[in-house]
Amino acid sequence: MARRRRMSLTAGAENLGAALGHVAARVDAWKKQREEIAADLQRVLQGLFAEDMPAIGRFSAGKRKNKGGRPKGYKMSEETKRKLRAAWKRRKAAASKAKASE
Repeated sequence: MARRRRMSLTAGAENLGAALGHVAARVDAWKKQREEIAADLQRVLQGLFAEDMPAIGRFSAGKRKNKGGRPKGYKMSEETKRKLRAAWKRRKAAASKAKASE
């Protein structure tokens, strides 16, 4: 049988360090390229929106108009109010029961 040549510990560490350095350099290059692509896309999109769609700017940074919930002035029947109150009490009881069991 042929003898295997053993790599010294320092040579193995140097090889590992070199490989990790190479990988880190490639990752840094990819990140830089990604940032450049993102900046290019942002410039292109801003140009498109500024020229072709000026109305979009009015809606993008304003307050949200549809808050959800019931509309202002909504009248609820007494039966519906009772049902909602009962459901709230059930939820509250279940929550207190769950909290007590912890």
